[in-house]
Amino acid sequence: MFTKVLIPTDFSVASAAMAERVGEIPGVREVVLFHARISGSRDPADEALRRMQELVQRQGIPAEVVIAEDDGTPVPERILRAAAERGVDLIAMGLRDQGLLRNLFSGNVAATVLRDTRIHVLIVPQSGGGRPPLFARLLVPTDLAALTPQVRSTLEDPAGDGTAVLLHVVEPGQETEQEAGSRLAALKSALSPGGREIEALVRSGSPARTICAVADEIGASAVIIPRIGKRDAAGSAPLGSVTSAVLECVKPPVLVLAVSVHLRIEVRELRSEEFALAEEIWIDYHGLKADPGTDRIFGVFANDTLVSVARCRRHPDGYEVDGVFTPARFRGRGYARKAMDALVEACQHDILYMHSVRDLVDFYAAYGFISIPESDLPPTIRARYAFALGEMEGANVQPMRRAAGSFRR
Repeated sequence: MFTKVLIPTDFSVASAAMAERVGEIPGVREVVLFHARISGSRDPADEALRRMQELVQRQGIPAEVVIAEDDGTPVPERILRAAAERGVDLIAMGLRDQGLLRNLFSGNVAATVLRDTRIHVLIVPQSGGGRPPLFARLLVPTDLAALTPQVRSTLEDPAGDGTAVLLHVVEPGQETEQEAGSRLAALKSALSPGGREIEALVRSGSPARTICAVADEIGASAVIIPRIGKRDAAGSAPLGSVTSAVLECVKPPVLVLAVSVHLRIEVRELRSEEFALAEEIWIDYHGLKADPGTDRIFGVFANDTLVSVARCRRHPDGYEVDGVFTPARFRGRGYARKAMDALVEACQHDILYMHSVRDLVDFYAAYGFISIPESDLPPTIRARYAFALGEMEGANVQPMRRAAGSFRR
């Protein structure tokens, strides 16, 4: 599973402890010990790296030593570059204190690597003696989606021993624990028998807090969790909300898996009974309200979550496009363009007017909208921006019009 592992080291006790425990990671055949020099610092690189190399080799694993001279780029960037160049499967980092991850945007090396990498990361806090092997008692939280190949291979490894707990946390307003338990049992039964004993557990509460509490309760040797789960797959955050929160409270080592999550995209016109979903989106966009008597609203759904909308409103003297909005957490994925594609395709046989912010004039021009003077707007549509008092340019607003005509996505 993890045949080639990179261990970044600053010669701390924590990073040396990671080298000492690397043999506990399933399938390791090769280790890269990486050190990034910092100009002006004095570090005993050669001797310290030799000792770490011996720690790894005593576990029967070949170890390559790599030292990156200071080229002006940040240390995390050099770590990620080395990982990519050497094709490693896992970055394993020893930490003095898991609390260093409580702010993933704090700028410390471990947090930045975890936030920015797209490969698997193992975080191992420094601990005293008496610790169990890393994969002896695993806690595997699941949102009941199909288990990833990486998780399956760990749980089904015939050479693996110890135990694992499959945990699903039922949030308020969701299905009952009994319903979730049935689905979790089906997930467990789909696993091929291996050497590891697996238990299914359902709890109710806040996902992150419950995961951390159960990790303490069962004495987990490690927690395995994906970077992104179903709830955050539609967004652009580097780490999912549950994973980020778990990293703030969990005490044992954490294996963060860089897995792909299938995203089902549906673009369609909303039914009138769904207009409340658009109004939820618009809470952060002038608090717009929908009117089934005049509005056609087009939305983009990602895994059944509405992530972007665009509206065509019928006025007595013309049709206006407005309410084109994607919440910040979903931006950068092209959802607004998909919503506009659907709107213009459906409304292409009518003349369309809009008030565009000036930064988006080129975006709407791609749909055939052209800039027009304020006086060319139909009176009722022009009246919506009466606050500009004839100075729409000064208000950063540009009136636009699209002539009736064919459009294809």
